[in-house]
Amino acid sequence: MMNVELRSVEKKDWEFILHLRNQEEVRLASHDTSIIDDETHLKYMQEMTADKKKIHWIITYNKKDVGYIKIGDLEFGSMLLNDYRGRGIGKLAYALVFKEAKKLGLTKITAQVKINRETSLEFEMKTGWVKKGIIYKNNKPYAFSLEKSL
Repeated sequence: MMNVELRSVEKKDWEFILHLRNQEEVRLASHDTSIIDDETHLKYMQEMTADKKKIHWIITYNKKDVGYIKIGDLEFGSMLLNDYRGRGIGKLAYALVFKEAKKLGLTKITAQVKINRETSLEFEMKTGWVKKGIIYKNNKPYAFSLEKSL
């Protein structure tokens, strides 16, 4: 049986989140595809923790930390360890986050998926996201703008 849960991020999780963020698959899906250094990550995590409009969780699978998921300024993002992709964990984690976000009074969240990430886009559409448009960067299609009503 799949036991997927969310738990609040603690300072001890910051190193794990950096490891997740620097996986090649995650970097390629990110706006900034570079490897993030410790100092940059530390500042990011301090900001995420200090801003009450930003919420984030660790995704656990059978009590093991396997991912990170966040909503910051109504923008949604998630990452999973490579070995745990394609198992349905993300779908279950998304449902939990949508439920939590709704409890917090959010009615809508947004996300972006880069144009070249067809698998990511398919996954998002299966979990209830709606394509709202295309974001251009340097006059070229860059990402799909997505929205999820809660």
